[in-house]
Amino acid sequence: MKILLLNPPGKRIYIRDYFCSKTTKSNYLFHPVDLVTLSGTCSAFAETDVLDCMAERLTPEQAHERIEKIGPDAIISLVGSVSWDEDREFLALEHERGRRVLCIGDVLHGEAPERLGEEPWMEAVLHVFSNRDVEHYFAGQFDEIEDMTVRDEAGAPKRLERVARNQRKGEFRIPRPRHELFPKQGYHFSFARSAPFATVLSDYGCPYPCTFCVIGTLGFQTRPVADVLEEIDALRAQGVREIFFMDQTFGVKRERALELCEAFAERGDLSWTAYTRPDTGDDEILGAMVRGGCHTVILGVESADDELLAEYKKGYRSSIITDTFRRAKKHGLRTVGTFIIGLPQETADSLRKTLELAVLLEMDFMSLNMAVPRFGTPFRKQALDLGLASREDLVMDQGGAEAFLPTSTLDRADMLALKKKMVRRFYLRPSYLWRRLTSIRSLYELRAQVREGLALLARNV
Repeated sequence: MKILLLNPPGKRIYIRDYFCSKTTKSNYLFHPVDLVTLSGTCSAFAETDVLDCMAERLTPEQAHERIEKIGPDAIISLVGSVSWDEDREFLALEHERGRRVLCIGDVLHGEAPERLGEEPWMEAVLHVFSNRDVEHYFAGQFDEIEDMTVRDEAGAPKRLERVARNQRKGEFRIPRPRHELFPKQGYHFSFARSAPFATVLSDYGCPYPCTFCVIGTLGFQTRPVADVLEEIDALRAQGVREIFFMDQTFGVKRERALELCEAFAERGDLSWTAYTRPDTGDDEILGAMVRGGCHTVILGVESADDELLAEYKKGYRSSIITDTFRRAKKHGLRTVGTFIIGLPQETADSLRKTLELAVLLEMDFMSLNMAVPRFGTPFRKQALDLGLASREDLVMDQGGAEAFLPTSTLDRADMLALKKKMVRRFYLRPSYLWRRLTSIRSLYELRAQVREGLALLARNV
């Protein structure tokens, strides 16, 4: 059997990844971790190819030609709410050409049976990419499937859910991901110190209940340390030293994180970026990360408003955020603060306070995400109940090319204008630009920073 793992083409640069989809906020594009993980699983039982049309910037016509040359029996494709109409049209044509089409993505996350019933070209939906469901499905072992939406003998959709998403826990094991199947060019990562880089997942899901985030609905599982190190060493053998860890909170399992950092330090040649939380990044964890080669840490700030942090169940206050950024700076780490703006309670004043906090923290990069009611999240129910969104609204882009939700005091146009103003005010400060310039360590990094910076500003003028 021949399987093609597909990231479909699009009119814009779409990031379809980990049950989220968005347009890129600048020019970055990393390897879709769903397909990276599935590359190991599928290669263990079938001939497997990868076609990332986003990385290769293929048009739909070029992509169809490439698929015809590859000749897969089945396609496992990413889809996204941000690109749903384009994805549907492209994949329906592949179905007409005789391909079996399975899909995974945010637009299917909460309403898969309904979508499957509406789209005759789609054979089945994967809800987890860190298990063996796809192998069991193609083998006809439906009793072994943990969580998929499939068709019954009459073609009607049915959900096979034996392990509820929010109940997944413990460890998971996957065959080593086949990074070598992915394109060598076309990926850009804003925080990489060198090229090439790889995207690695050492745990799945998230144990925290942030109501606007889809990852917290997936449960939480970790990979054995030995399995992670096998993947890292395979990358090192391929000449890859720069890693982007897609774990949503590096260090949430403290002893495991310290063990990983010690193993990375022993290798002595790794350079990496990771997410963590302000209430996880203490001196022990941050120090171990630096010794293991970490140079950049991404921290969820979300808002300067403690009431908003409590409302959306972040589990920490702004004072903890301030302390963690100070510690990260002390350890020599570059910092990225992620923010979610445009929640129903958002006002021009709360946005001003958030920008003031971003400046106060002296972070190296600011990432603004627009609030969108992700499928399967408590926030989606809230947005529907408040009448801020409808079930027919499918195209959602947290990347900020557009504002999806109005707030209690701001319409969509005002929200988008204020977001763009925040980006310009943060990044165009002379003191910030000087600090960025003097921190660059290589020609590669200089080129990357200029490229990303110009793309970011172009999207926010």
